[in-house]
Amino acid sequence: MQKIGLKGWDVVIAGGDAREVVLAEALRDLGSNVCLFGFAKTQKNEDLQIPDCLPLKTDALILPLSGVNMEGYIFAPYATERIHFERLMPLFRPGMLLLSGSMPKIWLPMLEKQGITLILTTEIDELALYNAVPTAEGAVVVAMRESAITLSGSKALVTGFGRCGLPLARLLAGMDAHVTVAARKRDVLALAQVLGFTTVTFDSLPDVAADFDFLFNTVPALILTADVLANVKKTAVLIDIATSPGGSDFTAAQQLGLKNFLLPGLPGKVAPITAGQILAKIYQNILIESRRKEGEKT
Repeated sequence: MQKIGLKGWDVVIAGGDAREVVLAEALRDLGSNVCLFGFAKTQKNEDLQIPDCLPLKTDALILPLSGVNMEGYIFAPYATERIHFERLMPLFRPGMLLLSGSMPKIWLPMLEKQGITLILTTEIDELALYNAVPTAEGAVVVAMRESAITLSGSKALVTGFGRCGLPLARLLAGMDAHVTVAARKRDVLALAQVLGFTTVTFDSLPDVAADFDFLFNTVPALILTADVLANVKKTAVLIDIATSPGGSDFTAAQQLGLKNFLLPGLPGKVAPITAGQILAKIYQNILIESRRKEGEKT
């Protein structure tokens, strides 16, 4: 990564996990003045030299990909206390960039009134594509850990064939699993067939569910319903990597005694260094582009 372009930027990273620590180091090395907030419990390297504080102002405020939840709290596992979004409002000033994975609609009028530029990072296609690889690898790690059989030679279902489903299906196939892709749209099913996968529609899932040793859901809508899961073999493993609350009926899975896992945020858990470097690559470009546009207006 070229270490230029962010000199003079004041950046606050509030909440997050190990990948945000990597992000902070990368942005610092690119010339910005970085403060972490909500990282008092993290085990930092001695040479990190990034303060854990909340300054008086900032040019950019970066929140985790999980964003702000409906109660107004931010994911901050390294903080000594919960961080509410209101705690960050003293930083707000016209023109400040706010990068967050999500933002409840209740806060949007206030942000607009204060002249805050909100960028929803979970809607950045480039970021989602890069994150799909560690997400797929993390899902495979859990599958291997939780099953008594190998992925090689197994039958695996992947529901959805988008930014996460496609690389996951390819990874499973590369491990010699027999992969079936389920989707709703005919053009998506056609793409999966062209790439060599067996395909089924969502409507047919109850009829074929008993065939699979592993079920991976990538769709953020209820796909693996109670009717589908009722036909799944008891030894199968269900892994859902869609945005919380996922696309599986976990209550039904629990009642049926199926091994089931909802695994949002996998990149930060299984590959925090890579995930942090991905964030740095994308966010660096966002900040530089923002300053360029600001300069064009003046």
